[in-house]
Amino acid sequence: MTRGRHFLVTALAGLPILVIGFAATSSTPSNRTWIAVFWLVAVGLTGEIVWRRSQQPINTLVASLGLTSIHQVANRVGKLQDQAERCRTERTEMAQLIGDISTGLGEGLLVVDPDLHLRLCNPRAQHFLGAESLTLGASLLDLERNPDIVNGIRSAVGGRAGQRVLVENPRGVWELRPFPLSQGGAVVLVTEVGPLRRAAELRRRFVQDLSHELRSPLAVMRTTVEALEDEVPPDIARMMVRQVERITRLIDELYELASIEAGTLKIETTHQSIGPIVRQVASDFAAIASRAEVDLRTDLSEDFSFDFDKRALSRVISNLVDNAIKYNRPGGWVKITATRLENTAQIEVEDSGLGIPASELGAVLQRFYRVDRARTPGAGGLGLGLAIVKHMVQLMGGDLKLDSREDVGTRVTVSFPIGPTS
Repeated sequence: MTRGRHFLVTALAGLPILVIGFAATSSTPSNRTWIAVFWLVAVGLTGEIVWRRSQQPINTLVASLGLTSIHQVANRVGKLQDQAERCRTERTEMAQLIGDISTGLGEGLLVVDPDLHLRLCNPRAQHFLGAESLTLGASLLDLERNPDIVNGIRSAVGGRAGQRVLVENPRGVWELRPFPLSQGGAVVLVTEVGPLRRAAELRRRFVQDLSHELRSPLAVMRTTVEALEDEVPPDIARMMVRQVERITRLIDELYELASIEAGTLKIETTHQSIGPIVRQVASDFAAIASRAEVDLRTDLSEDFSFDFDKRALSRVISNLVDNAIKYNRPGGWVKITATRLENTAQIEVEDSGLGIPASELGAVLQRFYRVDRARTPGAGGLGLGLAIVKHMVQLMGGDLKLDSREDVGTRVTVSFPIGPTS
């Protein structure tokens, strides 16, 4: 409605008041004139007040929506109501879906807001908290006061990726992994790791005990084979010796890996030069490389010193060189490089061998994993070499990087932090 039409309607609505005023006063023209003037002023003020309070906001709303009538506004409001109802329905269904998923998880799931009030807690997490029943919106601090847990969740709420927290309570051993939420708060995954840790401990003990028990019969077998060397054909004798040595090596690797995982392998670092280690490994594998028709090279432009465990680093380089020769081809090459880069000692073992398929790069560092045996016939092993390398490098505080291209070659880089040059 336009402003003019609004005032016309107001004037028509006020006509009865004007008629009553004329009838209630004398019929002199001056009196009627004053009544008419007063009536016009009253109608104008009333119309302006009503316009400002009601009609003007409506017209402004209609114009802002790009509409031309109040009927179109009513239609638009009806559509918005339908959309709001659909949103409420979808929100309810989504909340139900999240609840069903969280209930079916094998892990505990906690979601807290920035003030550490519970927004979601599935039954597994509720069991971890030891709460028979809880209300969403309750403070986590009323349910759990372990400072490690609270600090880890607060760190995630603050936007920092929370560190894993290992805690033990009367209901088991648990690992908590808190992560920040983009809209504020944090989500916490709660996993009971007690059974997993017990299973891992049993596996380590079994491997250690088995490795230990097999060493004695293997030593007897080796002695027997050496005693029979003069009584059997030389080829058979050499084959028997190789197989006994292979089994012995596998047993040693199993025991070594189990010791690393159990934390019983001691690392003792001393400040020493890297040069003798690289040259010794190259010397140890010279004959093996020669038999495999592989050129073994070293590149040690600068002999430098840093803190490391001599036996462990020698084992790391030896395993890498052994793999590089084993998975190479006649006419290929292997190069050992040791370089100091600012405050980092970097050791590389590069080869021109068979390479590793891109799909398997993420798995070759796992224990017992071997690249497709059909590509490397006759290359024995349990797939423990790189796993041992990875664990030993981690024990010495270093990093390992693996680059490889199938049918081109592989480069393994081991880096250790060292102090600045004095």
